[in-house]
Amino acid sequence: MNMIVAEPAQKAAAIPANAAALRCRMIEETDRDAVVALLCKGFSGRSEAHWRRGLERHIARGVPDGVPRYGYLLERDGAVVGVLLTLYTRIEDGAGSHLRCNLSSWYVEPAVRAAATLLDGRAMRDKSVTYLNISPTVHTRAMHRARGFRAYADGQLLAAPALSRIRRGQRVETLADANLALLPPREQAIARDHAGYGCLVLVCREGNAAQAVVLQPHRIKALPRWSASPTLPCYQLVYGPAGETLGRWLGALGRHLLFRHGIPLLFLDANGPMPGVVGRYIHDRAPRYAKGPHPVPVGDLSYTEQVLFGE
Repeated sequence: MNMIVAEPAQKAAAIPANAAALRCRMIEETDRDAVVALLCKGFSGRSEAHWRRGLERHIARGVPDGVPRYGYLLERDGAVVGVLLTLYTRIEDGAGSHLRCNLSSWYVEPAVRAAATLLDGRAMRDKSVTYLNISPTVHTRAMHRARGFRAYADGQLLAAPALSRIRRGQRVETLADANLALLPPREQAIARDHAGYGCLVLVCREGNAAQAVVLQPHRIKALPRWSASPTLPCYQLVYGPAGETLGRWLGALGRHLLFRHGIPLLFLDANGPMPGVVGRYIHDRAPRYAKGPHPVPVGDLSYTEQVLFGE
């Protein structure tokens, strides 16, 4: 889901005179209908079912203790006039246990748009959390950089992975009970959950080692400059190995996608062309931003708006 936010707060004239009537607070369960209605208004290309499905997925997987259940809203005279979703995930990695939060679906009514930063200011008060913005619109990126966000992936690599080298001993299998058990515990949960979100989950096996790769169905215009262009199916990597390790597996992954699923193209978050990968790097296409103490692996979009809400 592309994040569409309000016009940059710095371009607004000033905090509205009736700002004292605005209240910024956590979204409660009883606010869901009003929040969904505002999101439908602010993101007119998305249906009510789209928002309800994403929120249900988010809550069903459990929210870490001590964080907002849904996010924050702006309220004026009892009406919801602004919203920012906070999608929290607890990360267990070599750095220990820490929180990652995807800030998503930021919308504020035009009449109070100058107060939009009350929402993200409130949402980002905990400096121990790493915050993500994976779909900033072009006109808000300078504002996000000024608020401390930095791009950890500058663009996208549209790859034809079947043309990459395949290495002896590599096996790629569709997720099943037998190979699920070979994955580390955290990857088992990621694999199960994301298969339930409609993603294609693959298990890459080499010797006794196994790792999960999660791909989201996607479509790309065959002729990008033509508005009526037909679209082609492809996949977006949303979880898997990064860097050189990913490069080692692209050949085997590409052949599996081509011969088992008939899909030759794969989008990868990237910072430039990858050695040995046939494809086109597109700078500034869907850049990913982060702010906080823990680096985010390039390509890790697990449990973000990308998969919870879908495209």
